[in-house]
Amino acid sequence: MNNDDTLRVEWPVPQEGEIVLRNAATGEERSDADLTGLQAGVWLASHRGEPLATDDPGFSLDGLLAYAATPRDREIKAFRTSGGNLGLSVREVQPYVEVTGVLSDDGVIEVEGLIAYGEPIEGPARLVATPRKGPEPVSGPATFGGRRFEGSVLIAPMAEGQTRRRVFWDLHAEVAGVRLPLATRLDDVIDKKTKVRFPAQHVGRIRVRPYYTEIDSLAVALTVEEESS
Repeated sequence: MNNDDTLRVEWPVPQEGEIVLRNAATGEERSDADLTGLQAGVWLASHRGEPLATDDPGFSLDGLLAYAATPRDREIKAFRTSGGNLGLSVREVQPYVEVTGVLSDDGVIEVEGLIAYGEPIEGPARLVATPRKGPEPVSGPATFGGRRFEGSVLIAPMAEGQTRRRVFWDLHAEVAGVRLPLATRLDDVIDKKTKVRFPAQHVGRIRVRPYYTEIDSLAVALTVEEESS
């Protein structure tokens, strides 16, 4: 896959015949290397009527970061199926901040990231934490420098006045009234919610821990810990 959404296949020796893509759900077929307009879903590749075998896993983080640097509303990823054949995954996307670093320490949560699928931004912004229920949003200073994002938020205002045992906060980058979700979706880590654990901080009896949701968005859980007997 190239940034221009063109499929290019490297053969050990030259081959004749077209590569055909077939939608796994609808059966629609395409034989054009230009993937513009390819509908969302999974597409399987074949050559001369046989599945197109590949030993390429289709994953390069550097390549995916470069691909996400181009503003677009559809993401096309090449992948190797469990049977060892070439497939393409197509889905609609919207701009967000791809998180590249999280620091939870000293009463602050700091986040670094890169704009994915959106235009570069320059200037001041805010890192906004929004509770799913209860308190008002809390925000801290942030900046955009082209594609790069850096921001921080204090945890004490998030914990202030908490009455529920647990409150979940979603994190966004906000600039000019527009909020971009914070998430980590370009790597190959599956089920981050259970596999990735950030250090916890405490405000009194409230434990504050960043975590990934089921859709790999970055959020924060505030939990009132029970007093030890």
